[in-house]
Amino acid sequence: MGYLCNAVALLLYFGFAAGRKCEFENRCQCFFNTWKQVHKAVCSNAHLTHIPDFPKSIKVVILDNNLITTIPDYHFRNNSKLCNISLMNNKLKVLRKESFYGAYNLIELTLYNNDIKIVDEKFFNSIAALKYLNIKKNNIDWLKLNITFPYSLQTLQMDFKILEQDHMFDSFKGLINLKTLDISGLSGECECKTMTPETFRTIPNLIHLDMSACKISYIYRGTLKFMSNLTFLDASFNFCLKFAGAENITYDLQTTSIKILKLNKIHRTFEPDTTVLKSHIRNLRHTNLTELHMDSNRIQLFEKGALSSLPLTLRSVYLSDNMFHFGSYFSEFHVVPITFINISLQFSSHDLLDFYDEICVKKDQTDPLPVLSKTPNQHEVQRYGQLKPNTLPIEISSKLQKLIFRNSLFRFKIEANNVSENSLAYLDLGFNLFYSWIGPLLTYKKLIYLDLSNNFCSNVSKDFFKSSPNLKSLLIHNNLLGFVLIDDMHGEILQHIPKLEVLNLADNRIPYLQYNFFKFQTMLKEINIGGNLLDDLSFQISHIQNLSHLDLSKNRFSSLNSTARGQLETVIKSNPNLTVNLSDNPLICSCDTIQFIKWMSQTKIEFTKLQSYKCKLYNGNTELLKEPKRVYEILEKKCSSYTALIVVLSIFVIFFVLILLCGLVYRHRWTLRFMYYMTKNKYQNSSRKKADNEEYEYDAFISYEEEDAVFVHNHLLSNLEEDAKLKLCIHKRDFQPGKDIAANITFGIHNSRYVVAVLSKTYLESYWCLFEYNMARMESIYSRDCENMFILVSLVDLSSLNLPLCVLEKVHKQSYIEYPNDPLGNTLFWDKLKEVLK
Repeated sequence: MGYLCNAVALLLYFGFAAGRKCEFENRCQCFFNTWKQVHKAVCSNAHLTHIPDFPKSIKVVILDNNLITTIPDYHFRNNSKLCNISLMNNKLKVLRKESFYGAYNLIELTLYNNDIKIVDEKFFNSIAALKYLNIKKNNIDWLKLNITFPYSLQTLQMDFKILEQDHMFDSFKGLINLKTLDISGLSGECECKTMTPETFRTIPNLIHLDMSACKISYIYRGTLKFMSNLTFLDASFNFCLKFAGAENITYDLQTTSIKILKLNKIHRTFEPDTTVLKSHIRNLRHTNLTELHMDSNRIQLFEKGALSSLPLTLRSVYLSDNMFHFGSYFSEFHVVPITFINISLQFSSHDLLDFYDEICVKKDQTDPLPVLSKTPNQHEVQRYGQLKPNTLPIEISSKLQKLIFRNSLFRFKIEANNVSENSLAYLDLGFNLFYSWIGPLLTYKKLIYLDLSNNFCSNVSKDFFKSSPNLKSLLIHNNLLGFVLIDDMHGEILQHIPKLEVLNLADNRIPYLQYNFFKFQTMLKEINIGGNLLDDLSFQISHIQNLSHLDLSKNRFSSLNSTARGQLETVIKSNPNLTVNLSDNPLICSCDTIQFIKWMSQTKIEFTKLQSYKCKLYNGNTELLKEPKRVYEILEKKCSSYTALIVVLSIFVIFFVLILLCGLVYRHRWTLRFMYYMTKNKYQNSSRKKADNEEYEYDAFISYEEEDAVFVHNHLLSNLEEDAKLKLCIHKRDFQPGKDIAANITFGIHNSRYVVAVLSKTYLESYWCLFEYNMARMESIYSRDCENMFILVSLVDLSSLNLPLCVLEKVHKQSYIEYPNDPLGNTLFWDKLKEVLK
């Protein structure tokens, strides 16, 4: 409302103590100044049936939405400081001359939507300082009242009905200071089919006039001509006026100071072939008009030369909800240096029932239902050559800065669009059917804001944004870009717009984004990727140091893994104001995600809509996450017992398995070593070839300790090799040079029919002798089906106490030969040995 009293009210509301119950009426909230005096009382929606007695210090009283029926005489006699009172939406019926007696400084009075029928002729005498009055939505017949409004009144909002054309409304008399008059039928009752120069003749100083929805059919020339200060005029929603009737308005405006003109919906919805002629608007050429509204008029054409006749001062044009045949006449906008145009909602559908609310009555006759001409849709327009494919419907002028072309359902792919150099910074193409963005958008170098949302687009090329390097806000939500964005490995789609600050990718069916998708976006402040199919934060954001808001809502996140949490913690170090939205995700609170819940309770990141977060517990119940610390404590108790048990059991199992493995390895150590060396010998191809008729290369492998070499070389070899012609394997003679000892041993044993072990005390203490013994034992078991290939020759008496278990086992199971060391016994010993070996 703009008056001092309003400013005082705001200061009282925001600058002083918070409201508390009033002493004079506990259903009211009182606000106090620094001197603890009541300056404002708010008693709205308190079910009051009477007006409380207010203290002398009161300045603002709000009594809206109550059940008050009367204002007692002299009720405000002690409230001389009162400057603002609102009684909107009550049950008042009468305004008497003493109703506001005493409120001499009352500046603003709101009586909107009561049941007032009677107003005393001297009602305004006691409130002569009044500047603002809203008395709309009452039952006052102003034609029958002889009321004089206060001369001080500057803003008047009232109902306005003139049913008789020859009866002029004369209640504006004396309002020489009136600046704003609102008689709109949109917020009250207005009916005045014809307006003449007498209608407003007593209020020539008007600046703001709203006569929208007044059922005006005709306005005579001269009705507005004398309003030299008029800067705002709204004649919208007078659908019987038509542009032909508006011609008299534009004619009168030549002598005014008009800046803003609203002519929205001055044609009926189904008016056939609406055309704006040059004569309708040519007189505006001689005004200083800056803003023109002609929405919802179902305009199909502008006469050639009409647009070029608009004033050079014009900056903003509103032409939404029409049905243009986009043609060459739109190029006339080049002549007028407009900076903003809205041509949204082209060819939008309307309910035929709307027609019955738009009947224009001429005396006692009603217009018949009009024959509806076929509305050309955008496909027909293109087919007849009115609109070139893959281009915007109007030419971009050099001065145009903002273009809105939303919700028109134009269908084509956006290819290279080379327009002349321009200043376009804001382009809104949302809610169309631009299904493929190929581009590039050439010459849009100053473009800062681009909205391509809700276009069912499933393809965007890597060059589309190539010529828009200054883009800061990109809204491409509610498309089908998930099919193409997942293949962008290196962030090539967004690489040409490094200055981007706001990006909305919501509702694009994106299952994941590549790690480097935001590689070139270091200046991003807001990322909205909600409403997709993400279950993991797969893309890098840690390098975006200015990031202040990340929206991950309505996805499939069960938690954020340690990598994602680490990235967010990196960002918050450079921007402490970071907020994250994880609402409407299937979050899980379990032992597996306990670290995520702990992080939520400890991080400095602010989670938006935290009160609505829910997570599924281990038992299937749902828990609110508005207090993550409490949920973490619950999980910690539950998971700690399992953790301790799992740790103990794991250690026990690991220890048991290790012991078992060690035991098995030790028990089968000789088997494992035997298999290892046998395999090694097999694949080294170093064995000597046997004759084709030989089963074994040697008759016997002689296992002995070096201290017993005299017995072996002087006695054993002479008797067995020289006399008995047997072939023996002796390590000093027959082992291959350069081959490791173990491999030679296993090779010799494997290629010998028997193994002769020369047992002695030193033999039992020798590592290699026991190795030969055990390899021979493994050979017998695994290669020869437990065949008895051992011949034990004892050079000394064998005591079971001194024998290893493996030797003792053989001694007990089979006989051994003792060397007698005397001539007679020796002969018998060698004969037996030769017999066994042969």
